Amino acid sequence: MSAPASLDRRRFLARSVALASTFQLQRAAFALGFAPSTEVCKLNPEQEVGPFYVKDEAIRSNIAEDKPGFPLTLRVAVLDARTCKPLPNAAIDLWHCDALGLYSGFTAQNGMGGFPGGLGDQHGPPPPDFDPEHAGPPPDGFPGGGPGGENTPTDKLTFLRGVQLTDANGAVLFHTIFPGFYQGRVNHIHFKVRVGGMANEHTYAAGHISHVGQIFFPEEETVRLMSMEPYVSHKIHRTLPKEDQVFTHQHGDLFVASLRFKDHANPQAGLSAELIAAVDPTASPAVLGPGGFGGPRGPRPGNGVSPE
Repeated sequence: MSAPASLDRRRFLARSVALASTFQLQRAAFALGFAPSTEVCKLNPEQEVGPFYVKDEAIRSNIAEDKPGFPLTLRVAVLDARTCKPLPNAAIDLWHCDALGLYSGFTAQNGMGGFPGGLGDQHGPPPPDFDPEHAGPPPDGFPGGGPGGENTPTDKLTFLRGVQLTDANGAVLFHTIFPGFYQGRVNHIHFKVRVGGMANEHTYAAGHISHVGQIFFPEEETVRLMSMEPYVSHKIHRTLPKEDQVFTHQHGDLFVASLRFKDHANPQAGLSAELIAAVDPTASPAVLGPGGFGGPRGPRPGNGVSPE
């Protein structure tokens, strides 16, 4: 199999809604190592946190823990959407499933994920009459279906989870693997942006949650990767972006990272991905449930955030 082609950075940034052209915006993008663009500082919409978040993740850059899969170096740059300047010293919580759809902390759930309608851990394709445009949220008791999307961990494993603090350029770097998929969800990575907390020797405590997001990947390249081991061993229907309610209802198209092989002659050397997130550190995200449904506070009009 040939290595997927690299996405042009200009093409990636063009997915954001354009703002007025200013030298400040161009300089901000250039300083972060991206091609100059006027489109990087549009406030990002919020996405649901999902049922598999675990508090007190370790501060670390390498989160792979020898999990099998394509090595992935992920760079996330965070901008203050109010000023278009890098946001330093913000905590980025990152977590995602392994190549076979399992999350650390929840391995007893067998990669069941959060398929709309509460199919639990049934394998195979969605039912013939499933309509992602009109499916309701999963019922209480199903992961993510209860108030606030609570879910009780089943183990103390920590693979593919970690926290990093942004540097002076608002950037963090994680070494992980390309995520797999599970019932109802296309390949994705979760992240939170927290400010005002306190870092200790092991983790980052408290802090104000100013953004909740998910990272997606170019579909053509993802399909190619999923045809290889260990991902191809996951014998269930792979949810497509159009079947994933988070992607379709929560602006997933604005969170598609750039993706390229580090060495086209040696795909096993791994991949690099990059994403710019523009957040308002003073805002409080609206609580979103599966498919974009409002939680206890409900979605807010406009930019998808609510006051503290």
